[in-house]
Amino acid sequence: MKRWVGVIAASAVAVAATGCSSSEPANGGTNGILNKLGKDEKTAIKVLYYDKNSFFQQYGNLFMSKFPNIDVDVISTQSVSGPNKDPEKELKTLIDQEKPDVLLFQSPEQFGQFIEEGRLYPLDDVVKQDKFDIENLLPAVVDAIRAKGDGKLFGLSPEFYGQALYYNKDLFEKYGVPLPSNQMSWNDVLNLAKRFPTDGQGDERVYGLSAFSYMGDGIGYQLMNSIGMTEGLTYLDPENMQVTLQTDGWKQALETAVDAVKSGVLYIRNNDNQSMNNPGSYEDFLLQNQFVAGKAAMTIDGNYIMQNLQEAKERLKDKFKPFNWDTVTVPVNPQNKEYSTSVTVTQIFGINAQSSNLRAAWEFVKYINGDEFARIMSKSSQNLQTRTSYSKEKDGHSLEAFYLLKPNPDSPYEGYDKIPTDFFQSFNGLANQEIKAVIDGKQSAEQALNAMQNKGQEALMKAKQAEDSKKAAEAASQPSS
Repeated sequence: MKRWVGVIAASAVAVAATGCSSSEPANGGTNGILNKLGKDEKTAIKVLYYDKNSFFQQYGNLFMSKFPNIDVDVISTQSVSGPNKDPEKELKTLIDQEKPDVLLFQSPEQFGQFIEEGRLYPLDDVVKQDKFDIENLLPAVVDAIRAKGDGKLFGLSPEFYGQALYYNKDLFEKYGVPLPSNQMSWNDVLNLAKRFPTDGQGDERVYGLSAFSYMGDGIGYQLMNSIGMTEGLTYLDPENMQVTLQTDGWKQALETAVDAVKSGVLYIRNNDNQSMNNPGSYEDFLLQNQFVAGKAAMTIDGNYIMQNLQEAKERLKDKFKPFNWDTVTVPVNPQNKEYSTSVTVTQIFGINAQSSNLRAAWEFVKYINGDEFARIMSKSSQNLQTRTSYSKEKDGHSLEAFYLLKPNPDSPYEGYDKIPTDFFQSFNGLANQEIKAVIDGKQSAEQALNAMQNKGQEALMKAKQAEDSKKAAEAASQPSS
């Protein structure tokens, strides 16, 4: 939704060979066949990454222990972003200067752009040549990557991001509420939440759902937006620079969100509460999460909350009462149950088509996506592994809910990188204000959407004009060639 989805996502891992004077790719071979590195053959690669220590901790140390003949040097990409800079342009300039071999994309959109520009090397032949086990990679992730290349494989991803609906089985049993199931709609989830009492006080207060609580009074807009995105709606037309909120779909999403907030089943954090902003100890921080504290029947979150639950069990013996919990998939569009916008491929490794060392580049990509790396990461990383051999469970709990849905091929954020960054902050404030007025009974859903449409369009045009003026001034300041 924000521009950094396609910009900061440009933070790339890049690997470039050094000391290679030939114009032909070293170890490149012909007709898609890559020659093996010699047993004692030494080579060196440069890695463009945002932080040297992070790279070696995540990838470099394991890779170099497996390939001691490949020396690795890391160059920070922090220089591509900053005041008065175009990160995408700066990144491509950096790539052209450093001649990287391997790029790591955290944005599927930018990955697709690089494919369209012919910047990436196709991997199908070398996957077949090396008999690389692609069958045990999550098909949904591989298919999403192939979709960007019109069926051809231009990258691989060792991990992905996903969310699940967590539920407290003990609370469901206590109040006689049917357990959640996979592929429920937002209406299904909210109707379950409404079956929990709202009249408790203090430690007896139970919430049907704790999601987006960090938004405080802005929870109405966040919930409306999540419902709309799940239903395949988008509130912007980037090509025509239009706000597109006055539709029946968005009206229904808004009314559903307002009804949920007014029902009292949602936990809404008071962001004015000093103790919330300064929780003190880590133990206090853990218990701020109402689901972890055992006070919310359901929550929607990433897999990392599993670690929070385990830590609370181990560290808060006096304050924390362990409970039985499980997961199902996040809410889905009833008309498109297999896909979710909450599932995203965030780590795509591709090889520069102009690489001077294709074999070394492929060895890096192959290892990062291989069985050995996945086995090690499954023990030390909280991230969801694409290699399914090590994705069955975590701390005794099944991870199935994270692996059932596919990344939505029709991203509601497509083209949002064209929207001026300044627009989003102003629009979020406007939307929060208008929707809170509906919750408070001061205006109707139609009036709120009308105001968000008109005022939002004005804010978009203002942000676009400011951005165009800034670009024109920057272009005028550049010395003529």
